[in-house]
Amino acid sequence: MNPLLRFAVIGLGGMAKAHLDAVAWLEKLGLAKLSGVVAIAIDRNRFPELVQSLTARHIPLYASIEEFMQNAAGTADVLTVPIGIHQHVPVSIAALRAGLHVYCEKPVAATIQEVDRLIATQKSSRKLVGINFQNIYSASIQNLRARICDGRLGELKSAALICSWPRSRNYYARNDWAGRLRKDGDWILDSPANNAMGHYLHNMLYLASNSFADSALPLEITAELYRAANIESYDTAALRVRCEKEVLVHSYMTLAGAPVYGPVMELTCENGKATWKNFNGETSIRYRDGGEEKFDNGSPEWTYEGFRNFVRAIHGEERLLCPPEVCRSHTLCVNGAHESCPVIQNFPPSEITVVTDKEMPPSDAIAVFDRVPNLNTLLQRAFEQRKLLSEMGIPWAVAGKPFNLQSYDHFPAPNGNFAKRNL
Repeated sequence: MNPLLRFAVIGLGGMAKAHLDAVAWLEKLGLAKLSGVVAIAIDRNRFPELVQSLTARHIPLYASIEEFMQNAAGTADVLTVPIGIHQHVPVSIAALRAGLHVYCEKPVAATIQEVDRLIATQKSSRKLVGINFQNIYSASIQNLRARICDGRLGELKSAALICSWPRSRNYYARNDWAGRLRKDGDWILDSPANNAMGHYLHNMLYLASNSFADSALPLEITAELYRAANIESYDTAALRVRCEKEVLVHSYMTLAGAPVYGPVMELTCENGKATWKNFNGETSIRYRDGGEEKFDNGSPEWTYEGFRNFVRAIHGEERLLCPPEVCRSHTLCVNGAHESCPVIQNFPPSEITVVTDKEMPPSDAIAVFDRVPNLNTLLQRAFEQRKLLSEMGIPWAVAGKPFNLQSYDHFPAPNGNFAKRNL
């Protein structure tokens, strides 16, 4: 029997709480145990009951990542990294160099050069790095992947996604990097595509490859980026991505619409069409021969499957489904979107309404939102027609320029429009 893997987690709230819950699930399965938690002072004050619970279990608490690395790295086998985007790669590399496996929250990084640096360090360390793009590990996405790769659906020809998740001003005030492009010289590029809805863009790139071991390579991207909120980055995006084998991917994402809608993903393949939607991955397939099939993710604990796959991969029992290499295409698209559309467009003030409403479920807190009332309708039309907003005669819409991603390995490109206009 394999020994229990010792997990250390950075943080107590937000995604860190989800990581703690996942490790607790692994403990129930007899696969792992919690060996330590990095709990900074502000989090200890915010979550006193959790601190009390951990202390009662004799789980060591560390005041900083540095304290853990210097004094306790040897007490763990795996470090989970549910922290700010700009911290993912530096902390993951430090953990690898300390002899730890790393399970990092999505996205891998803000920039493609950071992803490549992490991949190089991981290869030299002989440790594993898994990325928590959680849908990739789910039954619905893996079933779709199998049907594409084994020929039942056949190769993906096109994919499109629409998602509207209203986010309040509190969402951008929850930490010191939300909605930011850069902080203290470090790229963040926080956005729907790189954070809240990054899973769904990554899903399409993953399914666009007919290999089990990678994602499709994006060759060109055209982006339109907009904002209603008072932030540096964008809260609304329309993207067209041309991938290898001429697969077209369209993505329509907003945090400034209402009501909550999606995610909804439509796939057109050689031998049929599939629709995938909502949290539990409700999937319907209609094959060209008239056959139909339906499935979803099954148990609500599917969100922890990435952790189980990571444990099994460390033990050599399974292939790691989502290492940084599989996520590289996602970061290419995120970087390319900014290169394609170097100036984020503000929605006209006449299009924005400030409203007081409830936060997205499961929260029922009351908050203030900056919304574009008809945005969901416009994005739905664009989704149905596979057009960008600027192609639909909308007066305020501004077209981005197609940007070539072939051989792209540094953000921003030294001679690119983003570098010229935003640095």
